[in-house]
Amino acid sequence: MLDILLTPSFAFSAFAVGLGGIVRGFTGAGSGLVMIPLMSLVYWPPQAMTVAIMIGVAGAVQLVPQTIRHVRWRDVGPMTGAAAVAIPVGTVFLFVAEPAVVRRCMGAVVLLSSLVLLSGWTYRGPRNPATGALAGAMAGLMNGFAGAGSVIPTLYFMASREQTVVLRANIFTAVSLFLVVTAISLASRGTMTRETATIAAALMAPYGLAIWVGSRLFRRATDRAYRLVVLWLLAAIGTFVAVW
Repeated sequence: MLDILLTPSFAFSAFAVGLGGIVRGFTGAGSGLVMIPLMSLVYWPPQAMTVAIMIGVAGAVQLVPQTIRHVRWRDVGPMTGAAAVAIPVGTVFLFVAEPAVVRRCMGAVVLLSSLVLLSGWTYRGPRNPATGALAGAMAGLMNGFAGAGSVIPTLYFMASREQTVVLRANIFTAVSLFLVVTAISLASRGTMTRETATIAAALMAPYGLAIWVGSRLFRRATDRAYRLVVLWLLAAIGTFVAVW
């Protein structure tokens, strides 16, 4: 066990998890966009995703009490239902593609998504169960392949005129349910090994602490700061991983 943890790879992963936890606590989502691309630099991408998913599922429990009452289920339901069907399809491509290709795709997706949001573009089309399901299908494919499923819910929900607390709750709930389905899909392919579980368990404490820090920051942030801080961070991470 110590041989697994006393390595530069684990130390770097702890740093990635710390950043991801702060983002998750601050926004309700986005930890996978931080952790998975960064950890894929030091671990096999399916293993990096499995570790991040295991941590994310456990960490999500911390935010349920403060978000669940604000969720708009009429918006979240169709999206998560469609994503549950699409996630296993995306996972197939994760295992087929070359690791270097997967890493660069992860970075490119994160970078492109952050730039779209920073540009001020918003979705202005219809908002109904059908569009929610379509967004969920796209998010599911991205989540299964690159752990980047939170991008689509962020684009979709942040385009609405809901209050920030509702946006955060909707994004958090959709992404958390994506994590559960992705965990099941990865487990069916044998990625839940003893080594992976050891790494994930050791990273739980720093992740939980980072979520707490992010939640405190959220309470003091303005709407503009809430959006800009996270988007610039994601742009930097996407660039770093895409060109590494």
